[in-house]
Amino acid sequence: MSVVKINVTVAGKPDQLLDTVPEERIRAHSASIDRALATQGDNQSTEKTVCLFGAAPAALIYVIHRIAGKKETRDLHIKVHDMPLERVLAVWEATEVLDVRPAQPHIEGHVIGYISHHAITPEQMWVVAVASLHRRQSSKIFRTLIHQVAWNLVHQRYSEDGAQALQDKAKEWPDLHFTIDKKIIELKEKKAIHDSRALGHETATPSPTDE
Repeated sequence: MSVVKINVTVAGKPDQLLDTVPEERIRAHSASIDRALATQGDNQSTEKTVCLFGAAPAALIYVIHRIAGKKETRDLHIKVHDMPLERVLAVWEATEVLDVRPAQPHIEGHVIGYISHHAITPEQMWVVAVASLHRRQSSKIFRTLIHQVAWNLVHQRYSEDGAQALQDKAKEWPDLHFTIDKKIIELKEKKAIHDSRALGHETATPSPTDE
């Protein structure tokens, strides 16, 4: 049985061996490795090598181990529900680097759900933004991040110090700060209209004690 040695390239460091896995299994569940091995032509050796980059080694190892340990009779499912947000994002990046098949949309959904239901910290905001950097025009995660951070600020879900820390962190990436500020202005306008309508309705509604 032929195997594949999977290395990872990290800037400024020698290539690191992540794992050696059966060729048939890794090619079935990683489209990027399948494509890389296809370019090697008629290589008939029982030990082949590919090199990956663009994701954390620990996250790549986790996903590769899930693939290597998969039971033949079950669909591949990368578990992330019990992980902290930062690790889920790392695994998400690893699945994209490996181009895992079948696709794992629940990972993106998990991140979006977390952002939508928590007042995330400045550090979490930064990790999410960096993970979405190269795909931010199309990323649902990035759009959710911008909307939810702005919404939390407009609706004062942070303490004064917490809000300032969040905005200070965003300023380290001027484009991120600009994008959040733009969304804050939009949401403030919507909130003002909503509040005005609610106030008008309250004024127009007679009290039960009115004669």
